Amino acid sequence: MTLQQEGNPIIFTNGDNDTFPLWYNQDTEGVRTDARVCNLSYLQTDWYIDQMRRPAYDSPSVPITWQRIEYCAGTNEYVQIDPSLKQEVLALYEEQPEEARKQFGDEPFELKNILKYWVRSTTPDFHVIPTDTLYMTIDKEAVQRSGMMIQDSIPDRMVISLKGKSALYKGDLMMLEMIDQCNWTRPIYVATTVGAENYMNLGDNFIQEGLANRITPFTTKDTDLKNFDTAKTFDNVTKRFKFGNVSQPGIYLDETVLRMCYTHRRLLAQLALHLADEGEDEKAAQILALAEKEIPTYNVPADFASGSLDIARTYVAIGQNDKAKACIDELWQKSSQYMQWYCSLNGPRFAGYQRDCQMHLYVMQLLVQIADDIDEKTGEQYAKKFEGTFRAYQAKGGNFSY
Repeated sequence: MTLQQEGNPIIFTNGDNDTFPLWYNQDTEGVRTDARVCNLSYLQTDWYIDQMRRPAYDSPSVPITWQRIEYCAGTNEYVQIDPSLKQEVLALYEEQPEEARKQFGDEPFELKNILKYWVRSTTPDFHVIPTDTLYMTIDKEAVQRSGMMIQDSIPDRMVISLKGKSALYKGDLMMLEMIDQCNWTRPIYVATTVGAENYMNLGDNFIQEGLANRITPFTTKDTDLKNFDTAKTFDNVTKRFKFGNVSQPGIYLDETVLRMCYTHRRLLAQLALHLADEGEDEKAAQILALAEKEIPTYNVPADFASGSLDIARTYVAIGQNDKAKACIDELWQKSSQYMQWYCSLNGPRFAGYQRDCQMHLYVMQLLVQIADDIDEKTGEQYAKKFEGTFRAYQAKGGNFSY
């Protein structure tokens, strides 16, 4: 686990492959017994919430203040989101401010007030979330002490968007409860393998620290703020990662293990590219050498999904053009072979592979751009090869714009 060393961190996982290895590490190997692994699939159930509310190993209980009757089976399985009530609530605060504050708290859409006065309400009319935007007032001193990467300035409020959701389910509500109660002094992470559909829109506030995304008060999506902690990720990768035996020539890697290898190579590629962007060429070269040594392409083939394009870009950025050329050659050969096979098909069979064709053509376009960054001659060579592939595709009736 690539979590902060202090503060009894919590990490949300979702499936077998990102949960059971962590449980094994804690239970059998005694690794990071101060941290709490919380599986989102199970967090929809009362018995698992009971477990989270108890200490485990060296980890204190997860800060859920709800009484059991508020989350037992059949209770708060989901709470509807109804943004149309927002104006009514605001009107009440304007027309009857004292009554509104008495009934719903000082700030109408503050996370703690929504959880207390609306979600946990026993009054049917109020058992709803009357907004699609929640706010959390930030304890700036707690953020400063937290150990997270601090941006230029700490915001006064964290914005939690619920747009696109019609309801929050029990697991979502427990996540929000933990965020509210931890107050940044207990780090909260989401494994990078957890799909976006499982954590509301909290990805807007992620900062990546390796194979885990830290939930922060900073809105990092679609802003100039960094969402990748290069220093911590470099430290995690070089000092705490263990790569096992993937580098043994001829070792068998099944489909599931191969996907996890792609995940790790993709992280190394991201890290190397960030280091190069920050002018840390020596460290970037160190990470690329580590990827080449521990996750070699003779066992884990170069692939668009495994970050190989970023590896090629980084080689160019740090002036190792020969290695960049070797990388794009390997990727080109793979896409070219697929395109030759697709173009050998006829009629419905060819039509059925249009999505795959377009993906490979897109990859080849990107490779042309990287080749052009190496030097003009290499770029021209790849552009010519792309034109030949594209014409063969068009001749079969394919449709792709570039």
